[in-house]
Amino acid sequence: MGLHPLFSLGGRLQLCASMVRPGTALADIGTDHAYLPIWLAKQGKVARAIAADIKLGPLMKAEANIKRYRVKDIVSARLSNGLDAVFSTEADDIVIAGMGGEMIIQIISAAPWLKNEQKHLILQPMTSAEPLRVFLAEQNFAVLQEQAVVEDDRAYSVLLVRYSPEKVTVDELYPHIGKLTANTEDNRAYIRRRITNLEKKAGGLALSGKDSEAAELNGLIARMKAMLEKR
Repeated sequence: MGLHPLFSLGGRLQLCASMVRPGTALADIGTDHAYLPIWLAKQGKVARAIAADIKLGPLMKAEANIKRYRVKDIVSARLSNGLDAVFSTEADDIVIAGMGGEMIIQIISAAPWLKNEQKHLILQPMTSAEPLRVFLAEQNFAVLQEQAVVEDDRAYSVLLVRYSPEKVTVDELYPHIGKLTANTEDNRAYIRRRITNLEKKAGGLALSGKDSEAAELNGLIARMKAMLEKR
């Protein structure tokens, strides 16, 4: 059986991979076909990895891929609803990517062992990034790093967080753009899209006579535009 050349990751997963600590024990939740843990294992980046998914179909594909790329000694596939079937001792870096922010909130809420300063969470919400950011701050998870990535003409954000009550800092912009700065083209694209969304919202508020709320949003929009100009 010949060796299969390694695939390359798309932008979203590549950004998630870049935030994984070298030599860590990884859990990839909602792993789908296990591309992320397989890629990290082939690069020698992880000591061991759990590829977890709630659906049997993707998990069977994940198992086939683990075999195909010969990483069975490092990566194991596991049927799990979120982190329910993962023990706290099995993973130090936890990737939860490719699902909605509300689902990510549910998964974190159901695993109190994540409130440990040694654990790193790498989160990539497809939707509802704002409620996720608010939840993280309320639960004392600090955002250590945040970067945006544009893939298939959509802008996504990847957050590296850990439980660290004394490091949680938020301002009025935090729910909307988290810890993003205007230092990359993808970050600027994400910020521009947030501005567009907020402008629509502010317009709707103004039309329904909620002038003070509209003014508040317009203030945030002005601050974001200033960030883009200042860079």
